[in-house]
Amino acid sequence: MVFGQALAELSFDDVRSVACDLHAACASTADEVANTRAMLTIEQTLRRTRRLHDAALASLAAATKVQEVAVMAHVDLPDDDVTRVARAAAQIARGMVVGDHPGIDDALHVLGRGWHRLPCFAAFRAA
Repeated sequence: MVFGQALAELSFDDVRSVACDLHAACASTADEVANTRAMLTIEQTLRRTRRLHDAALASLAAATKVQEVAVMAHVDLPDDDVTRVARAAAQIARGMVVGDHPGIDDALHVLGRGWHRLPCFAAFRAA
């Protein structure tokens, strides 16, 4: 998984930067509504396709990779930025499990805002 590899290669400065970008990407009520709709689309598709277990494994792996970056940088957890990035990474990983289903590409596009620093999300730069 390209996203998982990109998470593993983050520096702690990258985590802080992505956290700031994620915060900026969800600055308005409209952004929050779009994020909620994207998450609901992913959850409904996971249930419909019976892929919840796979999604749980993917989300745990993604969140753990972000936490490992913080641990390697000797950051005391919990940390607000690490939590924000880990949660966002977990949600994207859940969506990637069912990425080939209708509506998921749009949902990942919405959730991908703020991740433009990762090469695998370069397409979301303009979003």
